[in-house]
Amino acid sequence: MIELIFAFAVGTVLGVLAGLIPGLHQNNFIPIILGASFLFEPMAAAIILISAAVVNSFVNYIPSILLGAPEDSSALSVLPGHRLLLEGRGYEAIRLTVIGNFLGAVFAVASLPLFTIFIPDIYNIVRPNLFWILSFVVVYMIFSEKSLRQIFLAVLVFALAGALGIIVLNNYPNDFLFPLLAGLFGLPMLLLSFQQKTNFPENFSFETEKLKKRMIASAVSIGSLAGIIAGLLPGVGNAQATLIAQEAVGSQKNSSELSARKFLISIGSVNMADFIYSLFALFLIGRPRSGIAAAVEKLMSVGETEILIFVILILFSAGIGAAVTLLLSRRALFFMRRVFYPRLSIAVFVFILALIFVFTGAVGIFVSLTALAIGLVANLSGVKRSHAMGCLILPTILFFSGI
Repeated sequence: MIELIFAFAVGTVLGVLAGLIPGLHQNNFIPIILGASFLFEPMAAAIILISAAVVNSFVNYIPSILLGAPEDSSALSVLPGHRLLLEGRGYEAIRLTVIGNFLGAVFAVASLPLFTIFIPDIYNIVRPNLFWILSFVVVYMIFSEKSLRQIFLAVLVFALAGALGIIVLNNYPNDFLFPLLAGLFGLPMLLLSFQQKTNFPENFSFETEKLKKRMIASAVSIGSLAGIIAGLLPGVGNAQATLIAQEAVGSQKNSSELSARKFLISIGSVNMADFIYSLFALFLIGRPRSGIAAAVEKLMSVGETEILIFVILILFSAGIGAAVTLLLSRRALFFMRRVFYPRLSIAVFVFILALIFVFTGAVGIFVSLTALAIGLVANLSGVKRSHAMGCLILPTILFFSGI
């Protein structure tokens, strides 16, 4: 028992570190834990990996929203999250993702008995049609722009980002997702904040607007279902699921604060449900759907007993992740209020480029600067910046088309 508690503590610390340090992903710890697995019993090693992943899914929204340093799971949170941050509601933006993550975990766990029965049928129906589902979402998203000029620019941004994504994903390892997504989403925001001398609000609030339970339930349900699809289907990640959830909740149809809040809840649910069902897939369809799940499969066989232990671990880790994220976000906001925001923006810009160079070298810098140019087109033209998710969506569509 002491070993399992220690394993949980180690996993929690690793999850916090992976969440706070841009470019550091929970999967980076997999070779270390597997290599040191002789020091732990298999269940303890699995607990380290799972608790780290769950806690990381909460904490990684802090740098995403406050600094504009996203991972693939939080890239789109930069958009409405940064808007709320500049309105003095950065804490609320992070809290909304925490709500989505935690309730997404509850939804995913509670739905397991039902999906155990229906997963094979759902899997067989959705997988052959995913090409059409994603294509419809992309077309709908593009033609929801307000004018022919914006539609043309949306197609341009989607195509350029998609072409860059194809080149990067076909030729470089997953580490290059960091420079790709940072260039498309985080770096343009930081550069424009510096150029426009955007100021951090002098007064910010820790109070949160009361939301209707029906709206929360709708956002969590949509996000969780999209995340479950991503967790079970090959080639579909939470970025693709987030795009589906985004259009379903209508976060980009208008700029209302309500739609932004609903989307932030939804994106948290996508992230959590995706991870949980990528792990449950070991039991449901006998195949791992994430790096963590593949590592767990190497450690042990997963049956009903192991799934029950994982369920308890996930819910407990979610509670810890939620509390730690809210605490750290408060501290981060107090720190940010003391610095000149444009200066902080350019400092973070340089820091992210330095991390990109450390993790991916000169090629990563080239990828990030190319992505930055595409991201600036989206930012300066006034089209939805989410079209830049074509970097992941277009390769997925081509994959399911058989090309």
